[in-house]
Amino acid sequence: MSIVALLAALAVPAVESITGANARKAAGELAGSMRALFDTAALRHATCRMALDLEKRAYWAECAPGRAGVSARPDREADDRTLQERFPDEKDADVRRLLAKTAFGQFKDRLVQRRELPGSAGFGPVHVEGRRDAVEQGTAYVYFFAGGQAQRAYVPIVDGRHLYTIVLEPFTGRARVVAGKVEVRD
Repeated sequence: MSIVALLAALAVPAVESITGANARKAAGELAGSMRALFDTAALRHATCRMALDLEKRAYWAECAPGRAGVSARPDREADDRTLQERFPDEKDADVRRLLAKTAFGQFKDRLVQRRELPGSAGFGPVHVEGRRDAVEQGTAYVYFFAGGQAQRAYVPIVDGRHLYTIVLEPFTGRARVVAGKVEVRD
């Protein structure tokens, strides 16, 4: 029985990769998170952004009250403990101090949680309105504004030869998942 259970446990990830289930699931979850963040920004009159870490294959939401920007008082620094509470996922104290210079902080909500892409799914080149080139490494940000708008974005999720693209519409917040590659509109 244990041999059968072990073989089944090894076979499930392989089957998910072959069928593209990981990419499809990840695209659906990320699209749902984007729709929720669009509504959150409009209802709370806040500027929010979805951070997509292309190397770590993870995404999370960050929000700032009202209009976002650099701190009005950059000379006033918070102590290390306060910064550690504000940015719990960041281990480097210098990076936390740099992050504190912006109004954005981690947004916690059960609908928009930090997630890693399942299995071997990963991000393809992310196209965001207002950027000349696609983001292919590092962290890409998609902004959601207090006035009920967002940046148009094309976020591909790839798993082997399977590709799903999330297309975020700027005025409606509609995030639809399209099978395959989508032509980027300017």
